[in-house]
Amino acid sequence: MRSPGNKGAYRLSQAAFLAFAACSVLLTVIPGCVAPPTVVRKSCTDCHAKEYAEYKKGNVHKPVLDGHCEGCHLPHGLLGALVLKAQDSTLCYQCHEKDRLALEKGIPHTPVKNGACLECHNPHSSPSKGITRLGGNDLCYKCHPKEAFIKKTVHKALDRCDACHAPHSSEYGNNLLDSGNKLCLKCHDPGSSASVKAHFDYNVADTDCLSCHTPHASNGDKLTRNFGHGPFARRKCQDCHNPPSSKEALKTVLEKDGLCYNCHKGEKEAFKKGMVHSPVAKGECASCHNPHASDYKYELSGREKTLCYTCHRETEKKHQKKFIHTAVKESDCSPCHDPHASEKKHMLKGEGASLCYNCHKKDNFVRALTHAPVKEGNCIVCHDPHASDQQYVLISPEGELCYTCHSGEKKRFSLVSVHPKVREGRCTDCHTPHGGNEGKLLLSEKEKLCFNCHSKMLDSVGGEGVHKVFSEGRCLACHDAHSSGNPSQLVEETGTLCFRCHEGVERDLKGAAVVHSPAEEGKCVACHGAHGSKIKWSLLRPVESLCYSCHEKLKEEEKKAGVFVHKAVKDGQCLECHAAHFSKTDNLLISGGRSVCMKCHADMKGEKDKLTHRNISTSGSDCLGCHEPHFGGDKRLLHGVQHEPFKKEECKRCHDRL
Repeated sequence: MRSPGNKGAYRLSQAAFLAFAACSVLLTVIPGCVAPPTVVRKSCTDCHAKEYAEYKKGNVHKPVLDGHCEGCHLPHGLLGALVLKAQDSTLCYQCHEKDRLALEKGIPHTPVKNGACLECHNPHSSPSKGITRLGGNDLCYKCHPKEAFIKKTVHKALDRCDACHAPHSSEYGNNLLDSGNKLCLKCHDPGSSASVKAHFDYNVADTDCLSCHTPHASNGDKLTRNFGHGPFARRKCQDCHNPPSSKEALKTVLEKDGLCYNCHKGEKEAFKKGMVHSPVAKGECASCHNPHASDYKYELSGREKTLCYTCHRETEKKHQKKFIHTAVKESDCSPCHDPHASEKKHMLKGEGASLCYNCHKKDNFVRALTHAPVKEGNCIVCHDPHASDQQYVLISPEGELCYTCHSGEKKRFSLVSVHPKVREGRCTDCHTPHGGNEGKLLLSEKEKLCFNCHSKMLDSVGGEGVHKVFSEGRCLACHDAHSSGNPSQLVEETGTLCFRCHEGVERDLKGAAVVHSPAEEGKCVACHGAHGSKIKWSLLRPVESLCYSCHEKLKEEEKKAGVFVHKAVKDGQCLECHAAHFSKTDNLLISGGRSVCMKCHADMKGEKDKLTHRNISTSGSDCLGCHEPHFGGDKRLLHGVQHEPFKKEECKRCHDRL
C-alpha cells in the first residue's frame, strides 16, 4: 500500500516505467536497433551427457537422479577441477543429518569414524544396493584380507557379513548386531536335541559359544578354534565336568587351579618360586587360558600382548613412546618374562645381559676394552627394556645419561670453549658405548677420528705448507677433545702452545734486540695457519699480501700517483730485506746498513760506485742515508726532503772538505 504523502513520487515512477516500456518497443521495431543478448543457463548434463548417462545405471544417488549436481559440486571452481562444496562426511551429512545419530551410535565402523563415506559408497551410482562400490562381501574384503576367512570349515553366515555385523556402527564390539550368544541364538538353538547330541549329551544353553567356536572359519571341524585344550581336543568333557546326567552337568569336578593341577602336577611344583605371577598365585588359570579352545597358542584367551595389557595398563601406555624395543614391537612378553613364576625380579627368564644376549649376539660386545655397564652385564642402566622417547631406547638423553656416571667430567667439560659434540651431548659420535679396541673406547684410532668430521681440512693444506702435527693427525697435541678455557679448545694459549715444539724460536726471540710484534705477543696464527696451508711455512697468504694485512698505510702510499716503487717491494719480496720473527737491527732488517742492499746491488762497488755517485765512493756509508727502502718520488728512490747542495748535485761543496 502506498501512502498518500508519496503520490508525487508514485506518479514519477509510473512515468519512468511507461517511458522504459516505450523504448523497449521501439528497440524491437526500429531497424538497426538490437536488443541486448540473453544469457541462457545450461545444466551440467548439457556438457556432461556421457557421464550422466553412465551415472544413471543401476542404483542412483538421489541428487544424480534429480540432476542436482550442485547439491555436491560447486558450479564453477578451478579450471579442470571437480570442486566439492565440503569434504568427507561433512558433505554427506548436509542431506543425511537425520541419519547421523543412527550411523554413529555406539562404536562406529572405522570408515564412519574417519568420516570416509566414499571408501564404501559411490557418490553417483552403483549396481549394488546402497550404492556401495562393490557388492556383498567383496566390499568388506577391500580392508579385511579374504585369506583369513578361507579355511577348512567356513561359517554359513559368512555368505553375508552383514548377517552378523552392522556396516556403520553398533552398540556392541566388532560392529556386531547383538551381544555374545544372543547373536548366535538367532540361528542356533543350543537346547535342541541335535545340539545336545553334538555336544556329547551336554546342554550348552547359557554358555559362551565363542569360547569353543570361531565365528568365521576354522581349520578344525565344527568351527572349533585352532588350539584345543587336551581334554577338549580328545572330546573328554567328563575329565573336567560332571557327567551329562548330573544335576549340575557343566560344573567342574574341582574348583580353580585344583582342576588344572589334577593333570598339570609337574607345573604345580615348577611354579613354586620366589616370584609368582598374580593369577597363578590366586589359582586363576582361566584368567589367561581358555579351558576349551583358542585361536592362540597355549590356549590363551587372547593375543598375548593384548592379554597382558588387560592388567598392565601402565605398561601399555609406556609402549606408546617414540622408540620401542624391537622385542616389544615385534614380539610378545613371554620371550623375556615367565608368565607363571620365576626366581628373577619382574618375572624375568634370565638375569642381566644373559637375557639380552638371547637376541643381541654377545660377540658384538666382546672387545679388548669394554664399557663398565656392559662388562657388568647391566644393560638396563642405560637402556629401557620396553620403550623410551630417546633413540636406542636410552633411559635419558645421551649426554645426560653419560654424566650420571661421569659426573666429574661434566664440570670439566663446561669451560669456555666446548666441542660441539660435547655441547650437544653426542658422546657416541666419538666413543663406542659398548666396547672397542681403542683407548678411551674411541670409535677409531685417535689420529683418524677427528677426520671423520673434519676431512675437508685436509684439502686446504699441501706441499711445503703442511703443518706436520696436523697431517699426522696429532690433533690432541694442541686441542682438548672436550673443552678448554682457550679459544678453539686449545690446551694452552697460542704462543705457549707453539713454543712446545718450536723451542729454538722461543729462545732466539728472548735474546733478540728487535722482535716482530705478532711474534712478541705470541700471535703465531696471525701469519701461520695452525693446521697448515698450501704456501711455504704454512703462511696464511703469499708474503706480500700477508705483510700488507697489517702494513696497510705502506700499501696506500705506494699506490699514489707519481710514486716509484723499489723492485723488491713491487715483487712482494719483503723477506729479502726483513726478518719474519726477530732481528739485531732496527726495522727487522736481516742485516745492518749497506750490507742488506748489497745482496741485490753487489755491482755497486769500485768505479761504478764512484761514477754513479759523482765520483765519490760510498764505501762504508748507509744507503738509507739518501735512499728510501720502499718507494720514492723518482727512479733513484731519493728521500723527499733533500739538502740544498745535494738537491743541486753539488756534492763537492761538502765532500771536498772531508
